[in-house]
Amino acid sequence: MTVQFEGRDTIFHYVESTGAEEESSSESRILSPMPGLVRLVSVAEGASVAKGERLVTMEAMKMELSLTAPRDGKVATVNVAAGDQVNEGALLVQLEEEHGRTR
Repeated sequence: MTVQFEGRDTIFHYVESTGAEEESSSESRILSPMPGLVRLVSVAEGASVAKGERLVTMEAMKMELSLTAPRDGKVATVNVAAGDQVNEGALLVQLEEEHGRTR
């Protein structure tokens, strides 16, 4: 999908899940959905988070986007800080893997 805004074209790609193993991994890795500026990091390493809790706020093309926890868990790593410029697909936050989940 291509979006035109203020004279700029931005291309968004659809990604389909192919299986449970990939799904488990995607629930642990919070990736940047677009190139942009990290405005706010709301969590720290070791913090417990609830599903839907805001982790990172990004800005791109004068729009803000809040990235939230896809599940309850504990933050393993935070790879960005406020003010960082990131590319699409950059790993922002990593949650600890769920224990007891079968693959």
